[in-house]
Amino acid sequence: MLKAINNFQRRVDLSFIEQDGDMVSLDLVINLFSSVSLVVMVAYLIGRSRYLIHCIKYPNQPKNMLLLIVIFSIVSMIGTYSGVKVHGAYANTRIVGALMSGFMGGPFVGAVVGILSGLYRYLLGGFTAHICGTATAVAGVVAGIIRYRIGFANLTWQKAGIVALLMEIMQKVSILLFAEPFERALALEKVIALPTTLVTVCGSIIFFFIVEDIKAAQEQHGAEAAKVSLQIASRTQPYLRQGLTEASAQKTAEIILELTGVDAVLIADKENILTSVGKPLKIGKDCSLSHLLKKCVDEKDLLVLPDVDGIYCGVIAPLMVKGDVAGLIYLARSKQLDMSDVDTHIAKGLAQLLAVQIQLAEIDAQRKMREKAELKALQAQINPHFLFNTLSIIMSFCRTDADMARKLIGNLATMLQRSFAKRNDLIALEDELVGIEAYLEIVKARFGNRLSVNIEIDNQYNHVQIPVLCIQPLVENAVQHGLFPKLNACELSISVHGDDYDIVIQVCDNGIGISEDKISTIFDNNSSIGIGIQNVHRRLQSLYGAGYGLRISSKLGQGTSVMLRIPTKKVS
Repeated sequence: MLKAINNFQRRVDLSFIEQDGDMVSLDLVINLFSSVSLVVMVAYLIGRSRYLIHCIKYPNQPKNMLLLIVIFSIVSMIGTYSGVKVHGAYANTRIVGALMSGFMGGPFVGAVVGILSGLYRYLLGGFTAHICGTATAVAGVVAGIIRYRIGFANLTWQKAGIVALLMEIMQKVSILLFAEPFERALALEKVIALPTTLVTVCGSIIFFFIVEDIKAAQEQHGAEAAKVSLQIASRTQPYLRQGLTEASAQKTAEIILELTGVDAVLIADKENILTSVGKPLKIGKDCSLSHLLKKCVDEKDLLVLPDVDGIYCGVIAPLMVKGDVAGLIYLARSKQLDMSDVDTHIAKGLAQLLAVQIQLAEIDAQRKMREKAELKALQAQINPHFLFNTLSIIMSFCRTDADMARKLIGNLATMLQRSFAKRNDLIALEDELVGIEAYLEIVKARFGNRLSVNIEIDNQYNHVQIPVLCIQPLVENAVQHGLFPKLNACELSISVHGDDYDIVIQVCDNGIGISEDKISTIFDNNSSIGIGIQNVHRRLQSLYGAGYGLRISSKLGQGTSVMLRIPTKKVS
């Protein structure tokens, strides 16, 4: 870089040549543009560095701040050194470096670079030295404050051009007001006002086109991070839907390590480290890493770690669920130079996706608990009216038909025993039918000759496991709501058949039927109609997928058919 500057100086040889006359010198404009082009070229070469992009995005980290101060101080001093001496003052492009230091590094970097560059300009001397030095410092501070107030992402070349124009005007006005003698200051500005303003504004705009390139690189990093995050979320979904445990964290960390290429991955819950894979990390209650993890939990925000105190640099991201930290993910790299914005984007996106999966796991757990509670309620539920009527029928048969009374007592005992017994989630088809047949024997005693029952079962399915209480609620619903209100002959049929993939179970009646409007509300979670049927429907879909569940078809006055399918390969 210095060799290029020296070559430039030898070629142009105008840096400290006095300019005569009050006309705007074409040579002055050309030399100022040459000077700013050199500054912009250096800035562009530096801007291609991935590490510098990282520094610009996180300028408040001490190492990044120091590097930005050094780079932009050199850039601004080059703008001063390569300037042109005019009427005892210097026409140069130092303000471009000061402005860019503030835009890229924030208020502190802008202030330090502005002061250093202003001091260098002051030491060069001239009757405007103190004014130009102060203006340079002010330019760095103003640019830094603008970055701080509106954010780096919202900086544009238009805003940079306007700020550069205002800073040049401020400097020109200050020279005319405070430089002595006034006649000399006026003569100076007549020569350099337009060229220096034009070059400073153009240089700032060109510099910001470089910034746009940096932003484009960041957007590309974001796209790459989104792609990786979605791949990770897809592969970790089966594990995290079980909740954030040591086992699920271990599998998740291994997948993240494989797809991101980082050196180490750590996953923790709110209180404990669950797993760490990749290069070994220093883990302990009193180690710096543990304190940083706790800091991330307390602040509930992304934490970017520099390579200090023997800790790998990296990103710690909180897994936020319902406004609280449910866990942490730490992506670590052993070398600062290997760290990129992609890692930050991945950590942030990954934390959001994993948090959603953890929240879905909690929802699944709550849903399963609700379904189990409903199932236990169904198991324990014997309608008091049904029990009273059954006992009344048994009492009447005790006087007229003792054998029938004993049979009904046996059926009622079977129902009570099955109601109070603890059963698994799955049951053999033939065992489910035992309770149904006991129930139907009692029902036929109540209906008399009005009810006929037809059960057709393919014997090859007798031992197939089906969800417990998935048929009996359908039978009870058909009897109570379909057949009981009917006055003439009632028919109920239960059939079980299947193919290579599914068992098809169908419960049909010729009762009063159900209206289409009522059918559309049966599976509504907010509906109080058919709670038993809703429970069966949800459990089938939970076990086998959305394609499985109850299918209801009905016509008013003609009857109702309820069908369910159970995949044989998943339950056999």
